[in-house]
Amino acid sequence: MESHMKLKLIAAAALLAATGAANAAMDGAASGNGSLVLNFISQGGTSATAGGDDMSAVFDLGISMDEFMTHQNEAGYTQTWSLTSANYGSAWNDLLAFSANDEAIEFNVIALDNVGVNYLTTNDVTTYPSLTNTNLSGFQGMDLYINANNSRGTHATEANGASTAVTTDPTNSYFRMINGLGQGDTWLTRTTDTTKTLATAQNFWALSVGPGAGTAQAIKSAFGVDLNGNGVIGAGEFGEWSVNLAAGTITFMNPVPEPETYAMLLAGLGLMGGIARRRRNKSV
Repeated sequence: MESHMKLKLIAAAALLAATGAANAAMDGAASGNGSLVLNFISQGGTSATAGGDDMSAVFDLGISMDEFMTHQNEAGYTQTWSLTSANYGSAWNDLLAFSANDEAIEFNVIALDNVGVNYLTTNDVTTYPSLTNTNLSGFQGMDLYINANNSRGTHATEANGASTAVTTDPTNSYFRMINGLGQGDTWLTRTTDTTKTLATAQNFWALSVGPGAGTAQAIKSAFGVDLNGNGVIGAGEFGEWSVNLAAGTITFMNPVPEPETYAMLLAGLGLMGGIARRRRNKSV
């Protein structure tokens, strides 16, 4: 009886471990609700693939695309992640130790969904460049990178893990050598460069398939709060990702409307109410 009970406990422990490992992986494009993934790249020389001086790192931010999208229009929404948290292991410190110039390290944040063909990406532009539906669909190629890293670092053992990779590591695990020599910066040449140095606060974009054929333009929406409602990124508008090199953190922040913005909004609502009342009075 005791032996039988021990076998049951061992089997239960094995099942728990297997379940934990399965839940630890980053969700990619095929899930339809990809994990938000933070990428860093340290390139030592003019070549991204030669010289032995290049390293990338990938961090699972532990929040899904669908969950993050619920905060899109939430004024003041802010979240900060510590890159030295125990679940990330030594990935951040390994990256800094490897890099010859920490200020030159570049980053982006992405999330994938090729079921509904929706993607999230940083891109430090006020107007997103031309992007066809066909090229947007090609973003799913980054799934090779997500899947290759899911067995590396602490991804397999932690709910939200991290890993690093160099050019000689297994295929597709290094950020600038995906599916051959494709670079994650441009989503394998499907869009413009979405990485910037750590000192740059980057805008965030929600991308989805637009109406029309493959050559038609994708829908490109800036992520965050549009304070003046004109649909254009202005100073202090929409959300931004920023890295604090000294603190070892990354933060997403949606803006908080200034008091005068609230006043203008209330004045506008009052004006619209007055116009509506005058129209009703005229119709009586």
